[in-house]
Amino acid sequence: MELRGRCAPESEEFNAPRKPETRHLANRIKQSAEVLRKNGPLKFLQLSVSSLIEPLRSARLRAAVAVDANRALSKINVERGARGLFIDCGSNIGQGYKFFSKYYTPTHYDYILIEPNANCAPHLYALRRDSRGTVEIIEKAASVRDGFTKLFGPPAAQRDPTYEGCSIVMDHNNALYEAEEIAAGLVETFSLSNLIEEKRAIYDVVVMKMDVEGAEYEILEDVIAKGVHRKLDAIYVEFHSQYMSGSERADRRSAERKFQDSFSKENVVFRRWI
Repeated sequence: MELRGRCAPESEEFNAPRKPETRHLANRIKQSAEVLRKNGPLKFLQLSVSSLIEPLRSARLRAAVAVDANRALSKINVERGARGLFIDCGSNIGQGYKFFSKYYTPTHYDYILIEPNANCAPHLYALRRDSRGTVEIIEKAASVRDGFTKLFGPPAAQRDPTYEGCSIVMDHNNALYEAEEIAAGLVETFSLSNLIEEKRAIYDVVVMKMDVEGAEYEILEDVIAKGVHRKLDAIYVEFHSQYMSGSERADRRSAERKFQDSFSKENVVFRRWI
């Protein structure tokens, strides 16, 4: 039972390298036991059902992304050599790039891969070497400001060096575990709103995937408050309220609905990422 959602749809041709099976199973058991201990059987059941229906959600998402990509391509002035940009915010080891580049193809799109976990960098640079297009790698954490902060993740016994759940938000998965600092020092942050504004002046189309482990709430509030959401043509967001508990979970759910309404009012494609 996989309680922690994958960061991209599963398929035979799209699978990230996995841990040794015995370690993966042990981590899942520990995570399941922690959910039961902290939140009881109801929360355990909710996350289990979410995991079971994920293949269906993935299939629907793939079909939707194909439609979105065709729509976005029609906005690019290919005849004058214009291009689109795809910002992969929370790249991990490149799973999102491998998925989205099938639809938002390197023929017409440049890519920016954003990932603060230094252990993931070699994977991303290897991916760039094998890429058919232009790929920029930003080894910083997306935020609302330029600066430095701590990076958090699960207890050491439940993670590996390229763990998907790294976050600058300490309680991002508080229904699953008590987070710990996972980097020896601070990681650098930057304003995602500023990056979007800067790049939209260059590209006909800007599309973004955001999987930043709980930091999406503050970032999206900033993006919307500054009107930068109007600069995007489509956005795919993984929200983390399902991995939170108590009143915080309800507050996050309410914020998610407001975010979706704000993008929809500007005719920006808004979809939930997995």
